[in-house]
Amino acid sequence: MSGTKRLTKEDILKGKEKHEPIYVEEYDAEVVIRPLTDGELTNIFSLIGNVPLNEDGTPDIAKMDATKNFEALRMAASMGMVEPNLTKEDVSDMKFGVPEFIGTKVLEISGVTSSEEAKKKARDGGAR
Repeated sequence: MSGTKRLTKEDILKGKEKHEPIYVEEYDAEVVIRPLTDGELTNIFSLIGNVPLNEDGTPDIAKMDATKNFEALRMAASMGMVEPNLTKEDVSDMKFGVPEFIGTKVLEISGVTSSEEAKKKARDGGAR
């Protein structure tokens, strides 16, 4: 452990500065997203209430209430989208399925869900 880097406040605070473009097929365009902070994730999960967990301790999004799930994904999309910067109301006006897609990607880069879990949810019909 003597060669392990010590975590600094700067390292912690710059975590949300990681920006990642994602392609949104419905608009034939890219948006730029960022990971959510612990505080932002806490706000999202408080909206959902009791969160069912997988065996590995990650949230089991497939077992969440569909209405609350959609609302949480819209919130995640709004908070995590850097370009364009949209309010939750703006996100709700997007084409069907887009806020949920973006919200899922934001949660993925935030470490909440994996790509494999999201693919399985899409394949199984998800909450739609």
